[in-house]
Amino acid sequence: MSKRLVAFIIVAALAVGLYRLNATVRAFVSDVTFQIKRELFTFIDNIQKRYYTFLDQAYKIETLSKRNRELERYRILYADLYDRLKALQKECNLTIPSVDMRLVGAIAYMKFGDYSAMWLDAKLEPQKIYGLIKDRSVAGIAVQKDGKAVALFNGNKKCSYGVITQSGAQGVAMGSGDNRYIIVKYIPTYEHVQIGQKVLTSGLDAIFPYGIPVGEVVRVWQEGSYKVAKVKTYADLSHPRFLWLMKL
Repeated sequence: MSKRLVAFIIVAALAVGLYRLNATVRAFVSDVTFQIKRELFTFIDNIQKRYYTFLDQAYKIETLSKRNRELERYRILYADLYDRLKALQKECNLTIPSVDMRLVGAIAYMKFGDYSAMWLDAKLEPQKIYGLIKDRSVAGIAVQKDGKAVALFNGNKKCSYGVITQSGAQGVAMGSGDNRYIIVKYIPTYEHVQIGQKVLTSGLDAIFPYGIPVGEVVRVWQEGSYKVAKVKTYADLSHPRFLWLMKL
C-alpha cells in the first residue's frame, strides 16, 4: 500500500471522527451541504423555467403563424369576393351600405351582479344603435348613455334587433335576462318555426347586415296572435374582454 493512500485513509478517518465528536463541525458541514443543495435546486429550477418558457414561446409563435396564414387566406378570398360584389353592384345598379367595424375593450359591468350590461372603451354617436359581435356571432347592441358607450348583451331586457330563421320567419330578438338566450317575438302565426332551426340577423333593423349568426331555436310557443321562440345564442359572453363594434 502506497504512502499517499495510507495518508488519505488516516486523514479521512480523522475527519470522520472529528465530525462525529464535534457538534460545531457537524453544523458547519450541514450548513455547507444545505447551501450546495439549495444552489443546485435553484439552478435546476431556473433551467426548467427557461426551458418551459422557450416551449411556450415556440408554441405561441407557431399558433400566431397559423393564424396569420389563415388571415392571409381570408384576405385573398375577401378581396376576390369584394371585386365580384362591386361588379354585381355595378351591373345591377345596387347601392350596398358600407359596414364600419372596430375592436373595442370591455371596461366593467355597469352594476354589480348584472352581467348583461358593460361600459365600453369607445365613443359612440348619440341616438345611434351599434351592433356587437363576439366569436363571429351577435353579442348584443351598443348605445350611448350619459356620454359613455354601453354594451347591452343578449340577456339585457333593453337589447333588441331584427332576426330571421333559416325557414324565412322574421321576428324581433329581445333580451331574455340570460346572456345564453334571446327571445324572438312577433313571429307570424303562419310561419313554420322548428326546434333546431338556425337564427340569423335579418338586416332590416339598421343595426346588423343580413346573415350574422345568432343561435338556434330551442323552444317555440304561441303568445296571442304571434309565435314566440327561445333561441340559444352562439356568442359566449361569460368573459367579454373585447368585442367587435359594428356601425352601418
